[in-house]
Amino acid sequence: MIKTSGLTRKYGGLSAVSDVALEVPERTIYGFIGPNGAGKTTTLRMLATLLRPTSGTILVDGIDAAEYPVEVRKRIGYLSDTFGLYDDLKVWEYLDYFCGAHKVASSHDKIDSVLDLVQLTHKRDAMVGALSRGMRQRLGIARMLVYDPKVVLLDEPANGLDPIARIALRDLLKTLRDRGTTVIVSSHILTELSDMCDTVGIMELGKLIVSGSVDAILAKTRTHFHLVLEVLGPPEAAIKTLETIPTVASIKVENGKLEIDFTGLRNDLPALHKTLVENNIPVISFFPKTENLEDLFLRLSTGATN
Repeated sequence: MIKTSGLTRKYGGLSAVSDVALEVPERTIYGFIGPNGAGKTTTLRMLATLLRPTSGTILVDGIDAAEYPVEVRKRIGYLSDTFGLYDDLKVWEYLDYFCGAHKVASSHDKIDSVLDLVQLTHKRDAMVGALSRGMRQRLGIARMLVYDPKVVLLDEPANGLDPIARIALRDLLKTLRDRGTTVIVSSHILTELSDMCDTVGIMELGKLIVSGSVDAILAKTRTHFHLVLEVLGPPEAAIKTLETIPTVASIKVENGKLEIDFTGLRNDLPALHKTLVENNIPVISFFPKTENLEDLFLRLSTGATN
């Protein structure tokens, strides 16, 4: 749905975004991950045709954004990290205004449909200024949905939301994906992306370090396994045995369990378990520790910012 090549944006001598090659499949939720100043917002603004790249190309649904920006805008909905609403309008009036702006036919049917999607039907006649932060966020998304964009771009959408509102937002984005919309969402809060994203891209200093599904990135970049081992009784005998195995890089005791850095391959794990058993180590549990999105980011990022 979205493909970029050599995407670069410079401000004087500073490269806010540098040579980004991005591919986002349709009907997915793609998460832009990175610290503040990594280039996430600049990238989203270029994808939304609000900012012209210094160099490089952007294709949205096969359309060149530089040559046909108006056609691209018909396919994209964009919500910035800070956005204004018209507080003196009712919710339905606010959406009706944007239906008119986008020449949406049967606007009242569309308004009812969108309000149902974002779970704001019960607030149809409420004043926009009386909505909670989470409801305002969902109304901002509803504003984009009145013209059925194929791609939705969200910049830090969960900022300032309470846990319940964040769950509602996550469920809404999943619903959009299931309806066929491609969603790109940026955040520096990894926990809010880990449960919703199909694919992710990690940005740092304007560069896209890695991009793809979390599982694929883990498989490509993993250099060792974190194993958790629990034995019956004191761990000294197990530690002594493990220290004789060349592929065991380090061992530490955490909450009564052994945590092991194992540099071998996944296929080598059965042999490690067999060695423990043959040395009469009473193994209660033995499993690789699952690496999550936060672990992946911390492992690949240097922590630098622009």
